[in-house]
Amino acid sequence: MTIERPTNITTRPSSEWLHRFAILVAVSVVALVTVGALVTSTKSGDAIPDWPTSYGALIPKQLVGGILYEWSHRAVAGAVALLVLALALWLTFSPVPRWVKMLGWFAVTAVVAQAILGGLRVLVVSHEKVQATALAVINFQHPDAVRIAFAVAHATLAQIVLGLTFAIALFTKPIDKGVFWASSKSLPFSLTRPTALSLLLLALVFLQLLLGSIVRHTDSGLIIPDFPTSFGKIIPPFGDLPFDPNNPQRMSYGEFAFKVTIHFAHRVNGFLIAALIFLMLWKLTSNERVQQPLKRLMLWNSALVIVQVFLGGLTIWTGLAVPVTVAHVALGATLLGLSVLTFCYTAFVSGEKEQAQKPAGKVDGQ
Repeated sequence: MTIERPTNITTRPSSEWLHRFAILVAVSVVALVTVGALVTSTKSGDAIPDWPTSYGALIPKQLVGGILYEWSHRAVAGAVALLVLALALWLTFSPVPRWVKMLGWFAVTAVVAQAILGGLRVLVVSHEKVQATALAVINFQHPDAVRIAFAVAHATLAQIVLGLTFAIALFTKPIDKGVFWASSKSLPFSLTRPTALSLLLLALVFLQLLLGSIVRHTDSGLIIPDFPTSFGKIIPPFGDLPFDPNNPQRMSYGEFAFKVTIHFAHRVNGFLIAALIFLMLWKLTSNERVQQPLKRLMLWNSALVIVQVFLGGLTIWTGLAVPVTVAHVALGATLLGLSVLTFCYTAFVSGEKEQAQKPAGKVDGQ
């Protein structure tokens, strides 16, 4: 298969410091996700009932327990927002293609939306008017459902920001004392088998983080109490789940079944991701035409997914111990970042280098 590609690829000098700053921003977003996981794992999301202030002040008088965790999350989020804004401005005044500049401003937009959703997540619990408005707009019957919806959307936007910053960090990387910039205003996309596999991996990892967010915010982490089995079986007995009608949470059978389904889907998708990563590792490392940076990325993906599956089991075996749960979330975010790099490298960077070495205007599909 062949697709048309722009033939005029130029190399321009790039600031090493722009690339380093982009890496710093990407790492800061991972740190933000980690602190957010700490807040969720310690159930500190409602420790400060107001927003954007904290007990009516910029800094609460007492920074202890859940208040410390929640305020630290807000402080890190504010710092990350400033870093993302600075990155977007730097990109705007640097000699990068227009689409790279747009990625920076997309990240800024996502950060602002994420902050607003985080604030609404707090106010929908503590502020009666906000709660009533949210229930009317979203048409939910229970405020807890609105809280979960805002929390999941807030977490999802964080992953989008993370993906954008990792992509920007890659696109600003100097190559042979310069960066390969596309002369075309459109993305220099290369459709190959590695690209398709890496896109599938990116989609599955993003879905996994979405499922994980739902599991955390619906308190479904221990709804299946064993691992790697599920109620002692490979597949949960959905037709005969061990439901206790006198459970202290007063869950209905439908709610219990939903939580089991979400939790089990999270596990299944995790094993699918691991299988796909090992398949890609085998295919890419055995292909001599694949460049070493991409092979190294797959080695990192493979190593981290093994640790991630182990951490997933450890969260069950330790009863959702906070350090283990936070590490599980942080590593999941890192895997998303590596998946973004893998996709961008197969679709754009490696394709441009191959194209720069060819006089033809077409790229052969692999």
